[in-house]
Amino acid sequence: MNVFQTGLFGLILAALFCAPVNADSLKSAVRDTITSNPELRAGDANFRALIFELLQAQDGFDPVVSLYGDIGQEYVDDPAGLSVADNARAKFKSELGVAAELTLYDGRRTANEIYAAAARVDRSAFELLDASETMALMVSEQYINIARQQALLRAARNNIAALRDLLRQADALVEGGRLPASDRFQIEAALLSSQASVQDIEQRLIEAGAQFKRLTGYAPRGTFAIPSPVHPRGAQADFVRHAIYNSHRVKVASTDVEVRTFEQGIADADFQPQVTLNAGASVGNNLDGSSGSERRAFVGVGVTWQLYGGRRHERRLSLSERKNEALYRRMAVIREVESLATSAWGAFHTNQRRLDLLTRQVRSFSDLRDSYSREFELTTRTVLDILVAENRLYNARVQQINAAAVLSFSGFRALAAGSGMARHFGVPVSDRVLGTPIAPEQGERPLGVVDRGRSLLGR
Repeated sequence: MNVFQTGLFGLILAALFCAPVNADSLKSAVRDTITSNPELRAGDANFRALIFELLQAQDGFDPVVSLYGDIGQEYVDDPAGLSVADNARAKFKSELGVAAELTLYDGRRTANEIYAAAARVDRSAFELLDASETMALMVSEQYINIARQQALLRAARNNIAALRDLLRQADALVEGGRLPASDRFQIEAALLSSQASVQDIEQRLIEAGAQFKRLTGYAPRGTFAIPSPVHPRGAQADFVRHAIYNSHRVKVASTDVEVRTFEQGIADADFQPQVTLNAGASVGNNLDGSSGSERRAFVGVGVTWQLYGGRRHERRLSLSERKNEALYRRMAVIREVESLATSAWGAFHTNQRRLDLLTRQVRSFSDLRDSYSREFELTTRTVLDILVAENRLYNARVQQINAAAVLSFSGFRALAAGSGMARHFGVPVSDRVLGTPIAPEQGERPLGVVDRGRSLLGR
């Protein structure tokens, strides 16, 4: 009996869940990916662009100031209003002035446009946060896959080492005339088969490393370990309710409803009067046909009210249906998140029980293999017996490694269902969501707190 046989079980568990030295940690991989992946950076740029568009939308509350002027020849024929000396004579005229207009009431159009823009900023923020959750889950999946393939590779190489030990034992028994040479050939065939499986694992490891680099931007380094499973909190019903409440996907759908609500308010403004305060002053020469210089100043209130503007009623109905569409889509998203969370919670606990069973199975097959090995040395067991025992133990180890990987990933799936991946890995996310549960009729400036153009995801 060799060292591999006696210490195998403890080594397998240590290899599965103990982080090796000089390996890329999953936390670092997730943080680096979320803050540097080009797809997420593109979403962050879109978020910042929407912030600037929001700031631009607030100009509806500001006065419009215009500088105007003209110069040239003017001919006026107005016998009733002009003197005989000025009437029907071309004159060189010039004028320079300034005019200002301030909207006093526009049917709350500007306020609703600002709130709609703010809701779009929030929607973009939640979309980016949801994308970062998905990206973190993808990185975790590839990290776990690399750790799984590395563990499988170690198990396969350990199996080869065990078969080689068995082959050396068989050589000694054949030379002593206690074992037929045909049994040695069976061991050699099993050894060649195990060596071929190593090539398959190495190829899968290369493919997993390529996927990891696509996400993170760098190739995996060192030895990875399957992360310890993250347990979903609470009972299933509480976990599902918490996942729905925190889900970025649900929040994306909710902000889309808000956008549609404010768009309805913008359309309703078409039915309201538009009231403006107007003021201005100008200086000029030979204006309106009269000789001499003039100075003018004015201030007043202007009102326009469009009484008919085509099929605006149909437009309002269309926007109302768009809001209904957004409401139904939110209901669909809630159901989908509920389904994902329920499935993730159940899968985690099922996989946990399966890993416990497989761990006990490995222990049993390890004991059986050790017993058969001792009996084989005494020639009370055949080569076929020892090969069967060795194969069962190896297959049980493979299943244990796969089950450990599945359990670890199912824990992250449960986290992602409630948008908890970034929080779990300590990724700094700026508090950039504006929040727009604001009544459309409110007219004050809502967003003096916007941090202009900063990234949503911390670097």
